[in-house]
Parts: sequence; C-alpha cells; structure tokens
Amino acid sequence: MNPAQIGDLLLAFASIATVGSIVAIATGGRSGSSARTVGHILTFVTAGFLTLAVTLLAVAFLTENWSLWYVIQNHPTLTGSWAWLYRLSGVWAGREGSLLFWAWVLSLYGAYISYKFMKNEDRVGSVGLAVLNFVQLFFLAALFVEQNNPFVAVVAGEAFIHPVSGQSWGVLVDASGTLLTSLSMNPLLETWAMVLHPPTLFIGYAGLAVPFAFALASLITGDVSKRWVQLTDRITVFSWLLLGIGIGLGSVWAYYELAFGGYWAWDPVENASLLPWLTGVGLVHSMTVYRRRGGFKAWTMMMAAITFVFVLLGTFITRSGIVQSVHAFNEDSLSFWLFLSMMVGSLLAMGIGVLVRWQDLRSDGDGFERIISKEGSYYFNNVIMLIAGVLVAYMTMASAFPSWMPLGGKTIPASSYDALARPLGIFYILVMTACPILAWGGGDWKKLWERGKMPIVIGSVLAAGLVATYVYGMLPFYDSAALAYRNTPPWWHHFLAISGVVVAGYAIGLPVWLFIDGARKRASATGTSALSAFGWIVMRARTQSGGYLTHIGMGVILVGLVGSTMFVLSDQNASVALLEDDPAGTYEIAGYEITYRDLYPVEKNVPVDADGNKGVGDTYTVLELGVKAPDGATRIAEPQIRKTRSGQTTSHVAIVSEPLKDIFISLDGYDANAAYFTVKFFPLQWWVWVGFGITIIGSGLAAWPKRQLQAAA
Repeated sequence: MNPAQIGDLLLAFASIATVGSIVAIATGGRSGSSARTVGHILTFVTAGFLTLAVTLLAVAFLTENWSLWYVIQNHPTLTGSWAWLYRLSGVWAGREGSLLFWAWVLSLYGAYISYKFMKNEDRVGSVGLAVLNFVQLFFLAALFVEQNNPFVAVVAGEAFIHPVSGQSWGVLVDASGTLLTSLSMNPLLETWAMVLHPPTLFIGYAGLAVPFAFALASLITGDVSKRWVQLTDRITVFSWLLLGIGIGLGSVWAYYELAFGGYWAWDPVENASLLPWLTGVGLVHSMTVYRRRGGFKAWTMMMAAITFVFVLLGTFITRSGIVQSVHAFNEDSLSFWLFLSMMVGSLLAMGIGVLVRWQDLRSDGDGFERIISKEGSYYFNNVIMLIAGVLVAYMTMASAFPSWMPLGGKTIPASSYDALARPLGIFYILVMTACPILAWGGGDWKKLWERGKMPIVIGSVLAAGLVATYVYGMLPFYDSAALAYRNTPPWWHHFLAISGVVVAGYAIGLPVWLFIDGARKRASATGTSALSAFGWIVMRARTQSGGYLTHIGMGVILVGLVGSTMFVLSDQNASVALLEDDPAGTYEIAGYEITYRDLYPVEKNVPVDADGNKGVGDTYTVLELGVKAPDGATRIAEPQIRKTRSGQTTSHVAIVSEPLKDIFISLDGYDANAAYFTVKFFPLQWWVWVGFGITIIGSGLAAWPKRQLQAAA
C-alpha cells in the first residue's frame, strides 16, 4: 500500500472509532456500564489512528516523499541543519494538513478527558466526551473531501490531474522519483514564527471545544452545579493562553516577515483568531463567578457556546472563501455548509438547553446590588468582550452580507476598526484595573478607599511617567498628514493617547502594589523575608498571582499599542543614490541619517545532490545601510529582496531596535542609479512584545493545574 492509501485507511478507522464511541456512551445509560467503558476506549483508538495519520504525513515531509500532492505543494526549499524543522512545519502549512492537525489535537483532548473519567461513573464527564467526539466527527467528515484530504496520491511518471479542480499539472515526478515541478511552500512561511504560530492556534482552538462540550453535557444530564466548571477551567485557561500565544506569534511574523509595516492589519483571518480570544476573556471570568459564587450560570454556558462558535467562524472564514483575505485558502463550498451548520447547531443546542434548564440555572449570584463590586466588574467585562467580539465579527463578515443590511457588501477599512477598538479597549482596561480591589457584593466607600489609596498613589506616579513618555517618546513621531487621511480629529487622537497611557499606569500600578502588600503581610505573619513571601505568593497562589501578572502585561501592551499604532512616522518614497559618500546617498528623517553603503547579491539554500553537485539556490539582494542616530551612534540595517529558485519573490525587512522605538526599513526596489525603500518609526514597539511576554507568563501561572482539582476529576 502507498502512503495515500494508508492515510485514507487511517482516517476511515478514526471515523469508525469516533462513531462507535458516541454510540457506546449514548447507550451506556445513567450508571456505569461496559458500553460506556468501550466508548472511552474507542476515544483512545481515534486518537491513535489520527496520531498515525499525522506521523505518516510528517515522515513524508521529512523524507521528501513526492507521492503525496500535499507534500509537493508545501515542502520548504530551505537547506541546512534546521531544514528538518521547516519540513515538519509543512504538516500544518496548508489547508489539508492544518485540518488534519486540528483534528489530531482535538483527539488528544478527547483522550485526556477519557483518561480522567474512564475509571469513575461521572456522567457529566462521559456525556461531555460524547459531545466532544461529535465535534470531532465533523472535522473527520471534512477530511474525506478531496480538497481537504492531505493524502491525495501523485503517481511517478504519470500526469497529475487535480481531483477537485480538474487542472492538469503534467508529470510532477519522473519515474526515478525526482521532483520536476517548482511548487513549494510559500517562502513567507519559512520562518521560526510560522513553525510555532499555527500549532499554538490549533491547540487553543481545539481546547475551547472542551468547555462548550461540558457545558452542554451539564444541561443534558441536568447537573448544572459548578462541577463542570471545576473540571474544565484549567483546560479553558490553557487553551485561551495558547490561542493568545498563537496570535502574538502571528503578529511577530507579520511584523518581521510581511514587510507591510506593522503587526496587525485587521485582516479577516487575523480577526478570526482574535474573536474567540475576546469572548474567551469573558468566559474565563464568568467561570470564576460560577465556581466561587454559583452565579452567571447561563452567562457562562452561552459564553462557552459563543466562544466555540467564534472558533468555528475562524475556520469558516479561512476555508469557505466567503470573505477575501491574503491569509485565506481557496473557496470550498463543503466547508461553507459544514462549518455553517456546526455554528448554527452549536448555538441552537446551547440556547435550547439553557431555556429548558432555566429554572435550575437561576441563582442569587446572577445579579448584583452594586455596580462597584467584583460581580459588577465581571459583568461589565463580559458585556464589553461580547460586544467587541460581535462587532468585530460583523464588520469582518460585512462584505459577504447583502446590501440591504448595515455595511452590507462593504469592506471595512482598518481605520474603522481602530476607531472602535481604541476607546473600547481603554475602557476595558480601566474596568479590568479596578476589579482586584473590589469586594464580592460590594462594600462601603471607606473600605474601598483603604484598599485603593496606595494603588492610586503608585498608579499616579507611573501614569505621570508614562505621560512624559508620551511627550518625549511619541509626540516627535506624530504624523498629522496620516491622521487627516483617516478623518480623525487631532484632539480626539491625543485624548485617547493620554487616556491610554494614564489608564495603563494604574493597570500596572495596582497589581504591583497588591504584590508588595501581599508579600509584606505574609512576611510579617510568618517571620520570613519579603522575597520568600513574594515567592510563596507567586508559586502557591498561582491563580491570583497569574491574574495580577496578566493585568500588568495588559497595561504594558496598552502603552506599546498607543505608541506603535497611533504615532507611526512613515515615508514610503525614501531613496538613496548608489554611490558611497555621495550627498545623494544619504536620506534624512526625524533627525536620523540613512546612508547607502552597499548593494550586493547573496546565494542561499543551494541544493546539493547525492554526487555533490550544486544546483540553483535562492538569491538574496541585500541593501546595506548605515543608520546614524541624532546622538551620533550608527547601526547597520540590511533590508533584502529574496527570490527563491521556484521564482517567488518576498521582501525581508531590517529593524533597528532602540528602547523607545523601532526603525523599520523595507527594500521596495532598485535600479542602476538608486535604491528605493520604506522607512517607518514605531515608538515603544518593544513594549508590545514585553507586555505580551508578561501576559503569557501570568496566564501560564493561572492555568497551572491544582492538585485538588485533579483529585476532584
């Protein structure tokens, strides 16, 4: 049997095992039975077959097995010691492999849940597993369609005709097994960030199906206690964390590799990954209220469903072809109907379940008497994240809507998203900032002042420093022409900027004080040092300390976002003459002198055959520039235009990083007389990356499993 036949057989066996698992659990009844045990075992079988399928595809990439069309389409051209890693990334680089990888990750979650509940009679766990396997069945069904199947065969020496498009590609592989075509992975994907970006996204996406499955299971079984939340909250935070890491890595990739001059362009596929992250924030906070106060039950279940639907919407946007994006795959009518039915069905199932169990879901914890309370802040958190998610989703899909609908048929520009996101984001950070010092049920103003006065002092000092950063680190790069182009009044622009850095100061200051105060009090009570007390708080009170770190990270990110998106100075018409020490060879902007030094080609990734003969490699044209700062310090920047041996051309940017800004240079072209490039200044860009790192560390701490929850499972 060839790899294509083996792959199809593995997918068939995985599908049969999944159906068998659902049937066995459904017929297992309310009490423990051998049928339910069989259902759990078959979940392991599904994971096993999908693991073999992914392994088969990975081996095909690592050994450059040209008998699979997907491998030919998505193999990298890089050579060297790390080439194997980029070959491995081919597994998830395209439509077919990414869907298989997603289904595999989902099966691993299923296997984990099966392991947790196999030896007990927890009906919520078993029904939750059945719901998760039902979701798995949709992904497996999609893989059986030719255009989603990574195991389409190419026969050596024979012309290849694509089974879906009908396009003839001629002989792709000769009789000796030598690849004849120039098809390969997009060179923009041949970077470390894209090795990690898709897997982290898919781990996050797949994991967010778990709280949906367990919420629905609790409604099906009638057990709407906090147990389902206790069993899934760590998986939920972990999945949300991995989704955030994936979004961050995608931003890093866009910033360094795409050369468009930024890290977020509000592209539909970018928005698709953001949507479940936004509502995931609300879900995580709702689960806290559900677990600790027995409130927000209906909220939590609907947020679980909406978050899962947004996960599916991302796949729908990426694969259906309904919205145009440079990141999307080709149009796929089956994916359109398959994922649309999944989205509608998921919302209907959860909505009907909530209505049926409405009396059981009602509780005193759903309301709150005081807005200034922890419940009030959590409520506003949910509302803001839900509104933001729905608005971004609507704006993203607007071009596919009929013209009679608001914004129907129109493509929404990035400036419109910015106009929505900036005030809403600043207000959200403000609500988030106040939450840790608020009490459950509220309290008198005197106690609130006692808890808040020191954070206000620290936050005020930080806010003043950040306003100074706004004056000295952002204002010099204020581009009034760009602002006028976006029809934004200058007073509103600066009001938002100042509001953002002030709110960020308090967002950072409050958790910093809570760490200091907590360590001081514990050190006094236990007689240990303040450092030891701080270490205990971080490692033993992980949920709380992780939340504090996440809030600090969000504050740092907010400062970076204000600087790097609202005060970008840009010139897309920069040029230097190709003459050293010639006045025309120097370009000046914002007090910096950019001087031509050299322009030269470099050959990379040269293939070598078994006899040691070298082939044609990739050609990198490098523009060497000297970047002289106002203080006289000179750094070297080397933007490049890269042309692969397959004929694909990309631009590789050069970035000169300083503590308060990045200088971004991309080579646009050159002729016999001059080189033409784009130069941009991104104030406080590094604050975005540092804040992202702090947020990830904090979320990781919060997601760290607790022994008592493991025991409860």
